[in-house]
Amino acid sequence: MIDRSQFNAEDFLVDSTFQQYCAGTDKLCIEYWEKYTKAHPAQAQTIAEAKRLYVILSGNKRPLNQQVEALETQINQEIKPVKLRKLLWLKVAAAVVLIAGGTYFYLKPSASSLNQQTATARVFTTCSGERKKITLPDGSTVLLNAKSSLSIGAEFNQKYREVILKGEAYFDVVHNKNKPFKVYTTDFNINVLGTAFNVKAYPDEISSEATLIRGLITMEALNGQGGIITLKPSQKVTVYRTLPAKEKTKVLKPMASHPEITINHYTLIKDSTIVETAWTQNRIEIYDQDFDQIKAVLEKWYNIEIKFKSPEVEKYRFTATFSHETLNQALEALQKVEYFKYEIKGNQVIISK
Repeated sequence: MIDRSQFNAEDFLVDSTFQQYCAGTDKLCIEYWEKYTKAHPAQAQTIAEAKRLYVILSGNKRPLNQQVEALETQINQEIKPVKLRKLLWLKVAAAVVLIAGGTYFYLKPSASSLNQQTATARVFTTCSGERKKITLPDGSTVLLNAKSSLSIGAEFNQKYREVILKGEAYFDVVHNKNKPFKVYTTDFNINVLGTAFNVKAYPDEISSEATLIRGLITMEALNGQGGIITLKPSQKVTVYRTLPAKEKTKVLKPMASHPEITINHYTLIKDSTIVETAWTQNRIEIYDQDFDQIKAVLEKWYNIEIKFKSPEVEKYRFTATFSHETLNQALEALQKVEYFKYEIKGNQVIISK
């Protein structure tokens, strides 16, 4: 039996039954938590704070039972009957829970709608091989990786804290309970109170991911996935996108008709380095990956374009660390693991067996 007597607000927030209670989606959960609150008055303030955080992170929506009651009233006034569709639930791994209360009863702004609502005050960009540190008006810091852009609105930190990311960035967000920090990408949106996390969302790659280092974030996948995922520190969510037919190759695994989501922990290696954020320390960490998988990393790091002449070479697997190595030094190090030939022509690298 779970001992909740020492729970803090975040512990309550990641409890799936507590989320269903806040969302109003399960009668038994509602009854249980109402009784629990009465039986534990010493935790009333903590529970109230957890409920308040839930409302903020789920977009200030009313509980689902209240929304349904309001919707039923509206339906009864209509001449034609309306059939309500059931909400779709996203099943995730044990440590990750859903806040699915009323996900489709409101319209959540996307990156495109944010552009329409808010005039862009500034766009920060980086080229291949470049990284840039940005301090936002609220004091939050963003380290922008190569070939990326970060857009902020003209009214950033006045009423809202919202940014649009294309590419990869490491965020260290200043806590402000009244102004949640929001990151919009083409594949998912992230709500934050105050925390550190990494987002990788390059439009030319087959997947996007969010990795939580500390604090608490919620992430909503777009394109009909139907749920809000709550992440705890060390967890990573990867969203695989559907590629146009012309972009698919025989070396890529088939994509589902809708983006596929996987939940894992970040990769921790020998010296306690987190692979997903090693780039913030000016390091490339390759951990048991196909040559084809590390291709995009090398291209952005060294400002090159890699062309494979052999499908077999694309499947060579490597584990390596690079920091101050030149392109030639990096390729020569990889050759010692799995031999291949390479030729450099300008900024193009042709790799063959």
